[in-house]
Amino acid sequence: MPFSIQVTDPTKANELAKVMTDSRWVDPHWKILFEDGTTADQVISETAQRLPYNLTSRQDKRHQMAVDHVTGEVVGTARWILPEHLRDPKLKTWPEARVPSPSIEDDEKFRKDFEDATDEEGRIKHLRWDLMEVRNTPLEEIDARIVHSHGPFLTLDYLSTAPHYQRKGVGSALLRRGLEVADANNLSTYVTASPAGLKLYLNHGFEIVETFSLEYADFGGTEPVVDYFMIRKPEQKS
Repeated sequence: MPFSIQVTDPTKANELAKVMTDSRWVDPHWKILFEDGTTADQVISETAQRLPYNLTSRQDKRHQMAVDHVTGEVVGTARWILPEHLRDPKLKTWPEARVPSPSIEDDEKFRKDFEDATDEEGRIKHLRWDLMEVRNTPLEEIDARIVHSHGPFLTLDYLSTAPHYQRKGVGSALLRRGLEVADANNLSTYVTASPAGLKLYLNHGFEIVETFSLEYADFGGTEPVVDYFMIRKPEQKS
C-alpha cells in the first residue's frame, strides 16, 4: 500500500478527523473522556469543524499527513510543536510541514466553524471536564518538570494512523520526518505515549524518562490509565 507524506491540507478536515477519532475510539481510556451518549460520528464532525482553524492559526505547529497513492485517502496524520527558538517565521523551520496561511475569506470561515464546534470557553464540546482535570493535572506537572530539566524539544503532539492502515509503516514514516528535523537542529524529541504507541517509539530510539499511572474508578475507569514520558536524543552527524 504505497503512500506519501504531505503537508496537512485543511480541505481534508473530514478525513483527518476520521483518522484521528477512529484510531483512538477503540481505547476505553480515551472514549470515557466524553459524556455518555456521545458518538464517534459526533466527535468526527466537530473535530472536522475545528481542524481548519487549528491547522492555520498556530505558527509554532507543524503538520503532516500520509495519503494513499491509489485511493487518495488520508491514512495518517501528525502534529509537532517547535521549540520557541525555532518559531520565528524568518527561520523557515521545516517549511514543507507548515500549513499555508488561508485567505481572508477562508480565515473568517475557519474561525466561525471553530467557534460553532466549541463551547463558550472555546473548549471541545461533550468532554467530561471534571475527568479531564483529574487526568491532565498530574500529566501537566510532570511535563513541565521534564521540559524544564531536559528541554528544549521538538515535541510530537499527536500521531494517528487509520485503523485499517496500521502496521504498514505510516506511523514510522510520519515519525521519521520529525526525527530528521530534530537531528538537523541538534534537538531532542519528546512525546507522551500510551501503551499502544510504546513499541513504535522504543524502536525509534526513544527512552522512557517517567511513567505515570492513574486509577479513576470514581469516574468509571475499570483499570489504570498509563502514560509514558519519552525522550529521544539527537543522532550526531557523522
